[in-house]
This record gives sequence, C-alpha cells and structure tokens, in this order.
Amino acid sequence: MVNTRVIPSRARRGIPRGRGSLAALGMTLTLIATAHAETFRFFGSTGAEAQFSPANEASPLNPSNVLGVPYTTNSADAALYADAKTDRVKAHVKLRADASDRAADHLQLGEGFVQANLRPWLDVTAGRVIEKWGTGYAWNPVAFVSPQKNPTDPTDRRAAYRGVDMLRADAFVRDTNVSFYALRGGGEAARVYRLVVGTDVSLHVRRDASGTQQGVSAARVFGDALELHGEATRRHLLLGGQYTFAANVNVVAEVYRSGDGLTEAQWRAFRDGAGASLYDANRRYAPLRMARNYAFARIDKPFGRNEVELIALTNLRDGSSIARATLSRKLRPNLSAYVIETEFLGAGEMSYIQVKRLTTFGARVYF
Repeated sequence: MVNTRVIPSRARRGIPRGRGSLAALGMTLTLIATAHAETFRFFGSTGAEAQFSPANEASPLNPSNVLGVPYTTNSADAALYADAKTDRVKAHVKLRADASDRAADHLQLGEGFVQANLRPWLDVTAGRVIEKWGTGYAWNPVAFVSPQKNPTDPTDRRAAYRGVDMLRADAFVRDTNVSFYALRGGGEAARVYRLVVGTDVSLHVRRDASGTQQGVSAARVFGDALELHGEATRRHLLLGGQYTFAANVNVVAEVYRSGDGLTEAQWRAFRDGAGASLYDANRRYAPLRMARNYAFARIDKPFGRNEVELIALTNLRDGSSIARATLSRKLRPNLSAYVIETEFLGAGEMSYIQVKRLTTFGARVYF
C-alpha cells in the first residue's frame, strides 16, 4: 500500500537542497528554531492520524478484497530530539515512538551520534546518522547511505527516517568538502562536494559486499526564484527544478528514469501472471517502481494560516497517476491540523493499488 502521509514541504523559496548537512535532518522542527545556540536543547513533535482506505475490489491484486484491507487505520507517533554541545563537541539523539491499531507499537533510536571538531579542517562523527545525499525532491538516486525517499511522502512529514550506523570523517580542503564513511557491516562510502562556477556539485560512491555504486549530483540557483537540479548513477537519472512565483507559489517538477523498472514486455508478463499467484504478485508489486519513467509535479501555496499542496506522480508509460491534495491549517503557533486526499487514476499501474483512495485526517503539535 502506498504511504501518502505528507505535509507541506521545506522547499519554498528556490532554496537549493544540494548542500548536504545535518541541518536538514529535523524537517518537523522548523517551527522551533532558536536564535541563540544553547548548550542543551530538547525539542520534538507528536501527532495522531485517522486514515480511511476503502478496498479496491477491482484491483487484480485484491479481487473482492481477498486481502482484507481494513477500512480505517488509526496511528500516533512522537519524535524527541536532544542536543548537547560545546565549542568542539556535539551530541545529538532522536528517539521515535509509534503506535497503531493495525501494527505493533515500537520505540526506536532514529539517530544518535557524537561529533568532534579535531582540527579547524577536520570533523569526526561516530554513531547513527541520518545522511541527506542528493539534490532531488521526490527521488534521490545517489542516496547510497541515506534513507530511501517515498515519492508520495518526499518530506518525511512524520519524521520516520532512521539513520545508518557509521564512523564519518569530514575534511575541508581548499573549498572542497570530502567525507569518508566506514559503515556497519563492512561497507565504505565517500562524498566529495565543491561549489563549481556557482553550481553545487557532489560525487558519491559506496562499496560493500554487493558491489560498488557511483553517482553525481548537482544543483544551481538562478536569481531568487529558480533552482535546477539533477542526479545520475549507472542505472538511474533524475532531472528537475523548482520555481517560486511572486505570489509565493512554489512549483516543483521532476522526471525520473529507473533502469530497475519493468520494460513493457516485463509489465505484460506481470499482468498476465497476476491471477496465477496473488501472493507472488502482491509481493512483487511496488507502486511507482513498475515502470522505467515517471514524472513528478508539486504546487504549494500558503495563504494566511492555511496552506494548500497539490502533488501528481505519473507513470509515463501508461499515464496512470497518483494525485494528492493537502489542506493544512495552523491552529496555534505550535499546532497544525490537516486533511489529505489521495486518488489513484488511470487503467495502468496505479489501478493495481489495493485501495481505491486514501483520506487522512491528522494533527501535529511541536514542542
């Protein structure tokens, strides 16, 4: 099932997202940023949601609701962050608790690390870290050590990301930032960042038991309103941009090419075999991964205490789409309520989704 729980994005005024740093890891915390650095800081958010999802009995993967898809789901979560720092050392922790009437409750350490400035040009970090590799909005092909984005929830509204255990060294040499990673399980990775003629350029590599991955990402801002960005790996390509109009309307558009998706012949074979084994077909089916080319568009407009966001994700092979509209309202400076309506359109890939639509009501408080 597609997770479509999203709140308004942090991308709004043509600000580039390609300058990877730990500053982006708390997307739910922008309302509580402080003007002065503190030795100790505790902050976070908690929220609750009710989601209505009528079964799609016409789906070849869920005929007559054979999967028993529940009509309602209720969930709650809380994320607690703690920072402690001196001039040379910083410690950061993220704890997350989840509760649901459809799944087991759990508590996890999403992030926990210590960072030390050993030299003016060298930082060393040890622990569990949420990295932010790449410049894309809905997809990040170069996210070799970062949490994989869900294109229907690109901003991780519920702060559900979990970090990777690592030892990282950041060296700053002649306007170039070089980061080396020793990952749990024996993997290694590196990233090189440099501002080249006004363009943020990063080279990415990871090597582990499954092989070696390489990629490049870039982003550039033109004036005060336009940003263009892109990422490329051996089998994936992303190109996109965003523009902010004078009325504070932000528009994001991206196209994504995935060499891991199915060809037309492979998709036909999947459809023809879906009825033979529902278990196998449901195990193999992954929305927004069944083709090789997709498009993403987002329009966001704040007005007063309200904000409207529209997102469309389209399979460029068959035209089927996911369309989502979000209306959120700030009830108090630290309290927001929202409703999200998600529809699945077309007769192609999205018609196989096991539910007809998703309607979500929720609220979130920040502390």
